[in-house]
Amino acid sequence: MMFNINDYPYDEKHNYLEIGGEAMIFHCHHYLTNLQRTILDADYIDSSKFLIGSAADAVYNQLTNLCDGLDVDSSKQMAQDIYKVFGYGLIDLSSMNENGCVLKTTKSFFSRTWYQKFGKSSNPVDYYTAGFLAACFAVIYKKDLKDIKSIQTTCLSCEDEINTFEVSIGERNFDVYPPKKPVEFVDVPKVKIDWEHADTITNAFLGAHATMVGNEEGLIPAFGVYLVRNQSDYVNRLQFEFVKEMTNVAGEYGVTLAGELLIEAGHACGFFTYGGIMTSKEWEGAVKPYLKTKEDWIKALAALVNTMGWGYHTAVELSEQKAVFRNYNDFEDLSHLRMYGKSSYPVNWANSGGFTGLMQLIYNTDLVNGNRIDTEEGFRAMRRSKTKYKTKMLKSIACGDDYLEVEIYS
Repeated sequence: MMFNINDYPYDEKHNYLEIGGEAMIFHCHHYLTNLQRTILDADYIDSSKFLIGSAADAVYNQLTNLCDGLDVDSSKQMAQDIYKVFGYGLIDLSSMNENGCVLKTTKSFFSRTWYQKFGKSSNPVDYYTAGFLAACFAVIYKKDLKDIKSIQTTCLSCEDEINTFEVSIGERNFDVYPPKKPVEFVDVPKVKIDWEHADTITNAFLGAHATMVGNEEGLIPAFGVYLVRNQSDYVNRLQFEFVKEMTNVAGEYGVTLAGELLIEAGHACGFFTYGGIMTSKEWEGAVKPYLKTKEDWIKALAALVNTMGWGYHTAVELSEQKAVFRNYNDFEDLSHLRMYGKSSYPVNWANSGGFTGLMQLIYNTDLVNGNRIDTEEGFRAMRRSKTKYKTKMLKSIACGDDYLEVEIYS
């Protein structure tokens, strides 16, 4: 392979991984499909332009760096490799030439997991790959992104037999964005996880990022979910552009409405990903022997996810009635500062929803007693619960604070 994940060391100081100039984070298929459906359900905005454009922008920046000095064939191999290693499926760029390509594949993370979660879609859903291919075409053949058209015409989620993409020079069908600033960390003293085994758990999973790579189908099944290694700016721009479009429609209320919807997608991540992790063989073997209280479960989960590129999670207050979580150098805030600068409101919806889902799992389900509840019906029951937790976003690095802070209370 042209690409080797082991060439990119994990930044333990900032809980951060960068590849080809792009911050990389893990997300699960439950979060990503929920996020995308949330955006698409607002059918009064033209979201396809930023669903494709967000991917095209991040991948173009990354491939420009990774393919620097490579010839056409080697650049194609590099692009195919990262697509597979990151867990998006399989693509074959051999048919791509100066005019573009018609690309077909049966291995697609987005199409497969959408169908698995929601059933048949009325329209193609793999916007990420449309953007990825636009970026490939631009980088490999030295084209300008603003002159490229990239569309998906058939989709496994629509019960077609194959995914088909058409990439060409033409009237662009996605958004392009101005250059980004370099990442800037906020180096302040951290309140560490108040648990004697935190470092043990973190160290046990630190090497996992190098082993969680795409299999022969280009997928990463782990912890009972499908993981994918996102360009952080790609998935965060989806949130930021969605809020912008909702604000165009509804004024200031658009921020509130979009934020509530985005936190709900974060709930799905907290419920399914964290639920999957805490009922997995990996957790059973490496973590469970250290757990005595429900609070231990939350602290152990934070110690584990501090290896996923999301920044440093910790709890400064923790009880069944109320928790205050912090995240130092969290991925949402850093992305906003890179791409848009400062914000007048907190932007950490995925983190906040994840913390809320975690509290619900530990205190309002029977998960800690070994009952696996990470099912679609379990999620619906959690969201209907009269004892569900509320979320208050207190601080955000994008607003000028030193860290993200969220209060979860009953």
